[in-house]
Amino acid sequence: MTSTAELSAEAISEIASVVSADAGFVGCRSTVWVQGTWAVLSFRLDKDESDRRRAVGLGAITAPDILQFLLGLPTGKPVALEALTPAERSMLRMVPHGTVLVSAGMVIRQAVPPLGVEMAMVSARSWRKGLERAGRFAPFCSRAMVLRTPPRDLDALRLEAGFYGIGVIVAAGSAEPDVLVAPARFRRNRFTAAGWRFLEEVYRQVR
Repeated sequence: MTSTAELSAEAISEIASVVSADAGFVGCRSTVWVQGTWAVLSFRLDKDESDRRRAVGLGAITAPDILQFLLGLPTGKPVALEALTPAERSMLRMVPHGTVLVSAGMVIRQAVPPLGVEMAMVSARSWRKGLERAGRFAPFCSRAMVLRTPPRDLDALRLEAGFYGIGVIVAAGSAEPDVLVAPARFRRNRFTAAGWRFLEEVYRQVR
């Protein structure tokens, strides 16, 4: 794993456990390749949705157009087929089995995001690279980077990382990890198809 060569995935996961607990995050952790980098993600699995998908043979839903269509339907509430546009009716024929229920002239969306990601933690040799890697997760969750040694330009690091809300942890040798900047809590403005696809890609790797 080239992007986590600075620290092992196990070491980053242990650090993520501590930082997640301090931030009030609970759930699971896993190392995944997403957004073009390796990251340790702290996430909460929706067991009901995961079990439902397993029962109907439905895996991750990663097609952007299908996710966009599903977002246009309310969860668990019937929508008349005649209320759909021709394009939506065409899309309805393409959705995987188990995403919707069609009956008596109505369509009901069953699929919901199978998990929620609380934090992404990346490793980097330099804090500027760490900002770039962690920044890829800005639309989706809280973020943090792990460095092996404290940088010389510590004030600049604290200023920029604090501005972007990216946590900074230094893990030097056998010493206890030092949290230089705590990760900011994530606030989602709106849920998009891109955000849903991110969760589905994570689910594809951790289920």
